Amino acid sequence: MVPHLVSEGTTSSFSFDNMLRVLLISHVPLPDSLVEYIEDVLNRIVPTEVDIAVMADLLEIAEEFLDPARGQVNAEKLLEYLRESTGPLDFLEKHVYVIDVDAYVPRLNFVFGIAEMCGNIAIVFTRRLRPEFWSGVIPQVIDRPPELLFLERLEKEILHELGHTLCLEHCSNRKCVMSFSNTILDVDAKEADYCRYCSEKIRAAITWRKF
Repeated sequence: MVPHLVSEGTTSSFSFDNMLRVLLISHVPLPDSLVEYIEDVLNRIVPTEVDIAVMADLLEIAEEFLDPARGQVNAEKLLEYLRESTGPLDFLEKHVYVIDVDAYVPRLNFVFGIAEMCGNIAIVFTRRLRPEFWSGVIPQVIDRPPELLFLERLEKEILHELGHTLCLEHCSNRKCVMSFSNTILDVDAKEADYCRYCSEKIRAAITWRKF
């Protein structure tokens, strides 16, 4: 099955060969504010354009990789499928899929996202980013409306997985968006931005690979 994308909106024309081009893909429309924030953060590091698209059957595709015993999607298998079903991409082209499911990899109980290191494809799983998922499990310690808290978490995880596609490993700076999140509290504790060290590594990765 070849994924079918329907353009939902754009902030730019993707016309420059030396520009980082990010396509955010979901089965539901994503808010313009999310696109603008991701573009703003990345543009402070490298020239970036962000586009969004709706893929109506994305949720259905993800559920084909559901492990019935766990009730979770196998993130590695889904990533492999999306990689194989996407045509060749330049290093500066990044596709980030945003899917409302719970997911895992064999060595972990769950993951918020997964990405190809120095690659093109990343996935963010939103089920555990939603405040209601943790209701009654983890006390709400951040004074934010649920919809705003969810959006902040989504921004962080998109930037985190994009960082992996740009050759970033996990960062020891707990405030950096590239720090590893073992729990949702770790997601809330970090900032939705790259530290200076990770920003420089992104510039270096693009400088070496765009020619």
